[in-house]
Amino acid sequence: MSEGQSGEFAPVYLTLADVLELHALIIGATAAEAADQLRNRAGLESALARPETYAHYQDADLALQAAVLAHGIAEGQQFIDGNKRTALIAMLAFLEINGWRVEAPDPELADWILSFSAGATPEDVARSLCNVMRSVE
Repeated sequence: MSEGQSGEFAPVYLTLADVLELHALIIGATAAEAADQLRNRAGLESALARPETYAHYQDADLALQAAVLAHGIAEGQQFIDGNKRTALIAMLAFLEINGWRVEAPDPELADWILSFSAGATPEDVARSLCNVMRSVE
């Protein structure tokens, strides 16, 4: 992972509104309809706070921050449906708004999100991410 991923700049973090918009696109709904699918607003807000918390307390790089975001959404089951899809898209969006893209085939991306249910940790997924992240600059 390059030095640019480890604290040279302040990352941009996704907001609740951002994730509701992403979820709406995934389920083919409006943001208001996506909000109606939210089971646990506080849980989603907690998942959204995890990347910044990891950055502050564990000096987490962007790959780990993205992985803890995905883990929090996928495993927290904050929405009625589409949690894993939302987790994946939120992870990719977080990396993209911070200047990184992931070059991996869709099945591999899906496997990372599904691996959380099988016991993979965010650190495991972050290691995989590091191998396929490319700067958009």
